[in-house]
Amino acid sequence: MTKLQNQEKKHILENSLNKTEIVPAVSVIVPVYNAEKFLRHCVDSIIAQTFSDFELILVDDGSKDNSGSICDEYAEKDRRISVIHKKNGGVSSARNRGISKAKGKYICFADSDDYLSEFYLQELLALAEQYPEYDNIWCGFSIVSDYQGTSVGRSVFSEDASVSLCGTEDFVDLHKKWLDPMPWNKLYVNDILKSHNIIFDTDISVGEDLLFNLKYLDCSNKKIALLNKTVYNYVRDGKESLDNKYYPNLFDVYKKVHTKMYKYGEKWGLNDESLNEILIFAFYKYEAALENTFSKDNNISKKEKYKYNNTILNSCEFQKAFKCASKDLNILYKLAYTTKNYRFVRIVQSFIKILKR
Repeated sequence: MTKLQNQEKKHILENSLNKTEIVPAVSVIVPVYNAEKFLRHCVDSIIAQTFSDFELILVDDGSKDNSGSICDEYAEKDRRISVIHKKNGGVSSARNRGISKAKGKYICFADSDDYLSEFYLQELLALAEQYPEYDNIWCGFSIVSDYQGTSVGRSVFSEDASVSLCGTEDFVDLHKKWLDPMPWNKLYVNDILKSHNIIFDTDISVGEDLLFNLKYLDCSNKKIALLNKTVYNYVRDGKESLDNKYYPNLFDVYKKVHTKMYKYGEKWGLNDESLNEILIFAFYKYEAALENTFSKDNNISKKEKYKYNNTILNSCEFQKAFKCASKDLNILYKLAYTTKNYRFVRIVQSFIKILKR
């Protein structure tokens, strides 16, 4: 029996003797909204964990289908499961309600349309035990298209189950590997979240996870232990992306997120090369915002779309990011963006598409 298993048994025994309140080692928070088609896959994967000293908090965010009933069904069968039913307020508000109720020493998150490896909690808790001086416990994940684990790609890191010990100086590399933005591949210390009032921003629906993680990293001791192993399955099929949904004021959201990221980078003492990389990240997000303006779901006139995008091109935030990114741009795009007129950018896009045929 491993040291972690012994501690788990001891913790369960102590809780059984304390009849007033059960304090689990970890709280798993799952926001739920209209998830009846896939919710059972997620919950079953949590119940099947090899590490059993957890509480599962299902937050039904005003679902209009049978999700709420499914949550209640599971809670009746397993005392570790509790359900919060609330008015619809979005995934961030649901996660925040879960945080407010969580009793565990640690908190982790799962999305209702994803599922966990059976060793997910065991691996994360073992890593936290092995590196108690590290407040940030991260792991790898698989990007899959279904619940049979059909892979469609994964984040870029080794698969040898080694551990990478990182700090804020590695932030840019971790961001490039898409390991920092999401909450579900991380173990959080509950006391850090509560003492610093770290919650998800409910005013935005893009980038809020990254803002949450940036604040947590800043309030922690800034040490990151990364398990180079995929123990979480991110199901991509059917999830909305910027390619098929219109987000109003997307540029303002990205500006907020990347301005914060840059300021944290300065605070953490990142070198000029890393700070420039953050500006390059911002440029490509701003490009996505420009494209998003021309979504078919944006009902303003084409003239107004061009006018709005021209204000973006002329903003100091875009120009600062463009200056860093321009050295790597196609010369035609570079010239088009230099004009600060989005019509020329669209013309270049059309021309390049023709050349690629």
